[in-house]
Amino acid sequence: MLLSSFWQDMWEGVKRFFESIGNFFLQENEYGLSVLSRILIAIAVLVIGVLLIKLLIVILKRASGIKRGIAADLSAKNFFIEAFKLLLYLLLAFVVVAILGINLNGAVGIISAITVALGLALQDIIGMFASGVLIFNTKNFHTGDYIKVVNTFGQEEGKVYKISILYTTLLNFNGQKIYIPNNNITKANLTNYTDHNNRRGLIEISLTYDADSKKVIEALNEASLSIETVSKDPAPSVIINQFTSYGVEYQVRFYAEIDNYWNTMFAVREKILETVKEKGFKIALSTSIQVKEN
Repeated sequence: MLLSSFWQDMWEGVKRFFESIGNFFLQENEYGLSVLSRILIAIAVLVIGVLLIKLLIVILKRASGIKRGIAADLSAKNFFIEAFKLLLYLLLAFVVVAILGINLNGAVGIISAITVALGLALQDIIGMFASGVLIFNTKNFHTGDYIKVVNTFGQEEGKVYKISILYTTLLNFNGQKIYIPNNNITKANLTNYTDHNNRRGLIEISLTYDADSKKVIEALNEASLSIETVSKDPAPSVIINQFTSYGVEYQVRFYAEIDNYWNTMFAVREKILETVKEKGFKIALSTSIQVKEN
């Protein structure tokens, strides 16, 4: 008898539990919509909203030329489309919360505290976003420009592949993508080589004092001129840069187009070494061929 009463009480408790859940989902608001209806509507709006945002962004990118890489100012358009997408997702989130009928008035204090905590935790990300806006305002470089970034973390250089709301992506001559936070770029010393079609290369080599300096200058100049991608106007030049305890330091200066700069640098360096061997010049013992980047 006691066992039967126990199971009966348990069954009644389970029934009341599920009835309370059912009543919760079926209770209607002032618009006659139950909680279940609002949840289903919110899910539908969320799914449709995400799909519409993705479709809209694709249309905007194609209309602006970003998809085909033909936009006049590719980086700026991509940046603001990404920011617009973020805004759309935030608006969608507010719409979904409104449909669910969640009352946020009592949670204002909690939300404020969370906002402050997130602001402190994400201050670097906020700084990256603000720096991205600053990059577009200053317009020191654009997508497709070849730049060098020098900061406390070192230096990187390459063609600007993409400028997003948080990172600037460079494509170096090895084909590697380098992601640099925007706030590291705004604090860095930046050189934009695309402002000029040609970039100057410097190669330094120290030879012993017994070499005839006039013959050395003539030979090294001919070596650099023999490379087709070396600019003939302005023409390359060779100077005596300094005297050291081991020998005479010569500096080979040349110009090359931005797109051919590194291939030209490698070719000139190789040609200089060949010329030194052919002419019988002796490299100073404590030094080797050095390259200075400009």
